[in-house]
Order: sequence, then structure tokens, then C-alpha cells
Amino acid sequence: MKFLFKSSKGMTLLEMSAVIVVTGIIGLGMTMGTRGVLLHYQTDTVRQDLRQYGNSIMREVVRELNVAQRVEIDGLNGFSRIKLFQFYSDLTPSMVISCHQTNGVQFNYNNPIDGTLKLPNFGAYRDDGQRNVWVKDFVVTTEPSSKPGLTVFKQSYLHLELTIALDQDVFINGQNTTEDHYFHRGVFMSHSYIMKKLTNDQSAIS
Repeated sequence: MKFLFKSSKGMTLLEMSAVIVVTGIIGLGMTMGTRGVLLHYQTDTVRQDLRQYGNSIMREVVRELNVAQRVEIDGLNGFSRIKLFQFYSDLTPSMVISCHQTNGVQFNYNNPIDGTLKLPNFGAYRDDGQRNVWVKDFVVTTEPSSKPGLTVFKQSYLHLELTIALDQDVFINGQNTTEDHYFHRGVFMSHSYIMKKLTNDQSAIS
């Protein structure tokens, strides 16, 4: 009877309090861990859309540059603008490639590929303002040349640089985070180079 009496004792109030506190800490840790994994998943999804857009838009720009016979570069909206001429003697460009902070890179002031290639600033995990995607920079430059004989060749080689920013409301030390995604392409415009050489040669003969 003495043995049964001792073994049938329940938990004390102190022990129950300790169990509740430990269980609460474990539950809080699991909740925070799950939230962190979810936030990383959401951000990675937006990053994937952003990278796919950057690579696709650069591919489309290079494709258009490769078929143009003449190219002119100026600026608009604080970004580089490219004017492409289908034929070297054309007075008006057949295509204008421009850039806008929230609309992305545009062909003739519309989204490329029949309007389907859009800057991914709308979609899952960003419609509620948690994540903001925008174009930070779009710069087009020619290859610098110090040798006169290579001027035409260098002018026919372009560097395309596109920077897309991703703002997040995931707080680190009380501040929003911003990350830049950089895309670069170098393109040699063979059609433009040939037409420049022919025009320069004809001018020299004249």
C-alpha cells in the first residue's frame, strides 16, 4: 500500500508550469522557423521570375540588334534608348528599344513578344506590396577604341547592362532589404559593321 501511494503522485504545479513554458518555447520556435522558410520560398519565387525576365529581355534585345543595319543610341527616362534601322539609308527607325522604371524594357513602347514579356512587378507574393520589382538601370555603351583603324569595329560592338532591383519588407535589423540583379550582354552587330565599312569605303573612293 505504501508503494502504491508513492507511485500515484501527480505533477506538481511547478512541474506543470515548466512543461507549459517549454512547450510554448518549442511552439514559438517552430512557428518562427516555418515563417522564415515560407518567406525564403516566396522571395526565391520572385527572384526566379526576375531572373527569367532579365535573361529573356536581353536575349530579345540582342536578337533585334543582330538584324539591324544601323543603330543609334541616346537616352530617355534616365535610361539608354536604342534606335534600330532596318536599312542603313532609312530616315526613321524600324524599332525603338527604350526602358521605364516600372514598365521594364519596351520595344516601340510596348512589351516585347506581343506584350507577353512583362517586368514581373505584379504576381504572387508581390501584389500586396511585400516585394517590389523595378528597373534600376539600363545602359548601352560601345566598346572604347584608341586605335583609329578599329573605330568602326568598336562602334559595332555594344555592351548591354540591365540592373533590376528587388525591394522586400522582410525586416533585417529594422530596415527593408534591397538586392540588385545584374544582367550583361556583349553583342557584335555584324550587319551594322558591314554597312559601315561599305559606306566608308565608298566615301573614300569618291
